[in-house]
Amino acid sequence: MFRKYSIQLKYSLMFLVALVMVAAGFFFGVENLKLKQLRNEARAVAEQVVSFRAWVAQSGVVWVDKLTPDFHDFLGQRSIKEGEMMFSKNPALATRELSTIVANSATRATFRVTSDEYRNPANAPDAFETEAIKLFKADDEAKTFEQMAEGKYRYAQPIYVTKACLKCHGKPEEAPPEVIAKYGDQRAFGYQEGDVRGIISVNLPDISLGEVTSSFLNPYTIALVALAFGLTFFYTHRAIINRLKVLTDRAVRIAKGELDEPIVTQTDTNDEIEHVAHAVDMLRRSLVVAMKHLKKG
Repeated sequence: MFRKYSIQLKYSLMFLVALVMVAAGFFFGVENLKLKQLRNEARAVAEQVVSFRAWVAQSGVVWVDKLTPDFHDFLGQRSIKEGEMMFSKNPALATRELSTIVANSATRATFRVTSDEYRNPANAPDAFETEAIKLFKADDEAKTFEQMAEGKYRYAQPIYVTKACLKCHGKPEEAPPEVIAKYGDQRAFGYQEGDVRGIISVNLPDISLGEVTSSFLNPYTIALVALAFGLTFFYTHRAIINRLKVLTDRAVRIAKGELDEPIVTQTDTNDEIEHVAHAVDMLRRSLVVAMKHLKKG
């Protein structure tokens, strides 16, 4: 059925199909680029949190000289002089407060640290985070877990127990007294170095197709792509379709007996249409010779 259509129509249809395929490829490429951009942004946030927690853990705790209404929780306290107190904050508490500050700021990314062995009910994992924790504990090779849902990109990566962590998460009898006093001696103990303690969970708003596209498309790129397709379409019509129409017209005229006008061709070329035109002209000359012989006979 397709064979009955003209080459011009066939080519136009194929050209449209090619455009659709290019557009589809562009869309999938943009989606992949968007995912990579979100993943890199989330990973950068997570690595900063890891560094912050490592700094606090290596120091043991951080001490502050006053508690604000928004951040009134603390691990331990000590008197520095009469009427003045210092308050300590462990890595989990310091990270949770940093998470709250980030969530209340204008930043795009928010994060939280959570674990299946949480000590503070406010740090309990949600469904996504629970799934991520299970994955990391079951598969040592898994380093990231991600999901796109409800217009948000969610990313998680594991937190591994380091030597500094064992002071508060190793054996209960070796933990600081203030840790036992605040959290008890039953939860989040018994870890070994290298174990998955929990995860860093990062939330980012999804990036629209337009935002990603505008990051690498510009008028010059669009113009070059349009010019490439335009030149291809123009060249195909001029160099193939129009020449085939002219050659068809000449073949019809030869069939009607119009043999005097030669077809100008180039023989030293690899152009297939020129080869066809040369063959048609050879047929014309053969007919001329045959007609002369018939007249002589």
